[in-house]
Amino acid sequence: MVPLEVYYAHEHEDDPIVVTTEAEVDALIDRVKAESPSDAPILMQIHPADGSKQEFAVGIRGDVGVLYFTGREWPHGVYSVGEGAYTHDELAYFFADQWTGFPSNAEIPLDDIRRAFKEHLVTDGARPTNIRWQDNTTAPS
Repeated sequence: MVPLEVYYAHEHEDDPIVVTTEAEVDALIDRVKAESPSDAPILMQIHPADGSKQEFAVGIRGDVGVLYFTGREWPHGVYSVGEGAYTHDELAYFFADQWTGFPSNAEIPLDDIRRAFKEHLVTDGARPTNIRWQDNTTAPS
C-alpha cells in the first residue's frame, strides 16, 4: 500500500497527516467529524505519497459527506452521487478556510465515505468503486 498524505488545515501544508492503515482512516474520519462544524464542513485533500497526480477529496458533515476524484482517466474530475433530498443548488465544504462547491446531490452516507476512503488506500490511490460517480461537466464556482 502506498501511504496517503492528507491535508485539511493550514498546519498540514508542511506536515501532512499520513495514513497507512484502515484503522488510521477510521480514526481520521472520526477526528474530522468531531472537528467539522455543520455550517462549514471540512474538506480533506488526499494524495498518494508516491507523487502520483490523482487527487481524492473527502468532505464530512455529520453523518454524511462528499467525495471528489481526479486522475489520469478522469482529468476533469468526478463527484459522488447520493440519494438524499436536495435543498440547495450547491453544497459548500471548506479546505483550510477556502470554500469548495459540490453538486447538490453529492452527499452520501458516512459509512460509504469510510468504505471509499479505505478502498482508495488499499488500491494505491485508485478511484473507489463502492459508490456512484457523476462527471464534473461544469465546475462549481
